[in-house]
Amino acid sequence: MVTVKGVVKAGGKPVPHCKVGLFPDVEGFDPSKHGYGFGMTNDKGEFEIQHPNGTKGIFPGTYKVTFVAWVDSKGKAIPPETKPSEVPGGVKNLLPSKYEALSDTPERLTVSKEGAEANFDLSTQ
Repeated sequence: MVTVKGVVKAGGKPVPHCKVGLFPDVEGFDPSKHGYGFGMTNDKGEFEIQHPNGTKGIFPGTYKVTFVAWVDSKGKAIPPETKPSEVPGGVKNLLPSKYEALSDTPERLTVSKEGAEANFDLSTQ
């Protein structure tokens, strides 16, 4: 596996507490057959991708990239291990919904055998 790290911004500003997902850009994605990974941004919007087994990195390939920045009804970021459905009062994604769904996201990333530096500046609309 290779290192993928970068920064997520929206409208030119860092997006803290954003979950970044990389899923193979293939027909019929099956998590039991295809490698994928996740990362969580820090306060500066920086992230590093890791495999679901906890190993840092991801396999080279082309990926669809998803982004969610969940906050509770008071605007506080929810912890990454918390399921949105378990938050009293509900949650809101600070980013446009087009970035949340694997079927809708316009973002792609090609990861070479050397890894990738992935910097995203997302639309706020």
